[in-house]
Amino acid sequence: MLRKLFETLPFVHHQPPISMPLRKIVLLAIQRPVNLKNMEKLIIQKLGKNEKDTIDGLENGIAYLRKERFFKKDSSNLFVAGLRAVYSYNPDLGIEFGEKYIHELPDMRAIRSMVTYYGRAQKYDETLQLLNHVKNKNYAGEIREKTLTLLHPEIKEENNDNSGPEWTFSLSSPLKLNKKPQFFKHRFQSSNLENVEGLTPEFELYGEIKIAKFGKPSDALVRFEFFNEQNDMINPARIQGLTFSNNVGWYSYLRQNSDTGEFLISFELPDDCTYLHVGFQTWHAKSSVKLLPGFEVRPSSINQFQMDFNRFMADVEHSKAEELVFMFSGTTYVQDVRANRPIRLTRDLMNRGIPVIFNYHRWRKTDEHPEYAGDLLFQIPIDVTKQFMAKLATLQTTKKKIFIVSYPHPIIPKILNRFKVNGWMNLYDARDDWEEFEKVGQAKWYSSSVEKYIVTNCDHVTAVSWPLANKLDAYEPLDNVHVVPNALSPNFLSEGYKWKGSKQTKIGYFGHLTASWFDWDSLIEIAKQRPGYLFEIIGHSAPDDLDLPDNIDLMGPKTHPEINKIAAEWKVAIIPFKTGLLADAVDPIKIYEYMALDLPTVSFRMPQIDKYPYTITVENNEEFCFALDEYVRYRPKRGVLKKWLAKNKWSDRVDNILTLASQQRPDGIINLGVEK
Repeated sequence: MLRKLFETLPFVHHQPPISMPLRKIVLLAIQRPVNLKNMEKLIIQKLGKNEKDTIDGLENGIAYLRKERFFKKDSSNLFVAGLRAVYSYNPDLGIEFGEKYIHELPDMRAIRSMVTYYGRAQKYDETLQLLNHVKNKNYAGEIREKTLTLLHPEIKEENNDNSGPEWTFSLSSPLKLNKKPQFFKHRFQSSNLENVEGLTPEFELYGEIKIAKFGKPSDALVRFEFFNEQNDMINPARIQGLTFSNNVGWYSYLRQNSDTGEFLISFELPDDCTYLHVGFQTWHAKSSVKLLPGFEVRPSSINQFQMDFNRFMADVEHSKAEELVFMFSGTTYVQDVRANRPIRLTRDLMNRGIPVIFNYHRWRKTDEHPEYAGDLLFQIPIDVTKQFMAKLATLQTTKKKIFIVSYPHPIIPKILNRFKVNGWMNLYDARDDWEEFEKVGQAKWYSSSVEKYIVTNCDHVTAVSWPLANKLDAYEPLDNVHVVPNALSPNFLSEGYKWKGSKQTKIGYFGHLTASWFDWDSLIEIAKQRPGYLFEIIGHSAPDDLDLPDNIDLMGPKTHPEINKIAAEWKVAIIPFKTGLLADAVDPIKIYEYMALDLPTVSFRMPQIDKYPYTITVENNEEFCFALDEYVRYRPKRGVLKKWLAKNKWSDRVDNILTLASQQRPDGIINLGVEK
């Protein structure tokens, strides 16, 4: 009893169990600043007395810290100290110990130590593999060049006698391209040539050119020549990702990003290929084209994501979470600037310590993707997700698996039942009327048959509004569609926010401004009818051809703190969306934020919000003007809004979803069988 009391005393930062082996060393890993040298010394002493018990104690300590102190560097501290101490005691044992954890705990201190140890042991292939975990490109490039020179002495010899192309890493200054191709050589690691999840090894040629912004995608191209170990050229019949021409052989236009000059060319590797020659040249260029240093041939995104995903799943298994969520969002990656429903649900899940796999949309493969940072959020773009779906469906884990389909992408019907037979709980969370979005040109990928299939085959279906729920109920889901509205983000309101008003009557809006659903014609007419009101409009994607009256101020996009400051002077907030089936299905996130700003709202017809406090919905411009006149005369009772918002937080919505995910299918089927 006294032991448990001591371990939970509030003035003790964190106390491992008294009986834990190497407890003193584990405590040192928790201390700040950490003293690795002192830890190493104690570990070496323990190793001298009992090698096996000490190694077991280190492994138990790392496992304990990964679970109990997940978001801290404590487990990495213990691993780094253990690695260095064990290597000092026995180099072979140290490398073995390091290899057990380095891919799950890729701490840069441990990586640098392992690079040194691998170098001493002449394990060059292993060094190159380890560099895949390094985010510092300068360090990775420097070590890669040194290691390749040691692994392949012919590199240095060939560079010295100028025979054949230079190596890809040898370019140190911008190279001006011309019509004659300038070749570089790359050697593949044997470990890169293994199939991943049954896929043919795929690689990317990634780099950057300096070219005028008016340059065309076909202004420059790169030729590909493939060779085996004996330097004999390989002539495959087909190479996925490349085009063949009798004039230039296998090639691809660079198709560079017009803003950054970045290019990325994905290609499959032919069998028995060891060397690759890439030759850069101009093609249709009418201006200077320069190849910048740092271009590289690297394993494709799927390989990198595979490696990071393995680390993520190892972290998931060590976490205290009982669930694992796959959020198929179709939005941008998790960020602060754009925080829509899937992102806000994800943030609340993570606040509970629930790991999330987050599928997001990106426009180009060259767009940077958020790297896994060990925080139980694994973000993966849709182009990679498509290749990853089979792996995700058959994922083996001790956690309860929840698949949340946030939009009806055409890939879902092809894989949905495979998720079900492998133990996932499938939920369709309808956040918009996608059919109506498609009619206004905003969801061209949409198919009603796809959405109907998803509704019919998911375990549970939720919708943000009752009109949308009624529509989906007609698709005959297993159970009635549950209404789970949007909510208020806990970090939207700035600290100390207070409504203050202004002498001038200001009316405000923030959000998307596309003419597809924002009723610009009505807003302009309303502003003309109420010239004494100033309409401040915040947002992005407004039409370019607007002819606005003087009392409409188009302010552009703003951050949340900026919105807070501007909205503190508004009298009324507005939602001037075009009426129709699209708006009927909406539960706008912004109305929760308007309430948090202590503002009443006037909106065109939107059935879901009809009964929200201090909200008036109207049918036409005349009614809109009268409603504005009504609300500018008095302030809402703050207590009413505060009480209502207290019951409409994102945590409440996550509670709803997790409750549904804990329930069996309405048809009573518990398990449809698991794939063997």
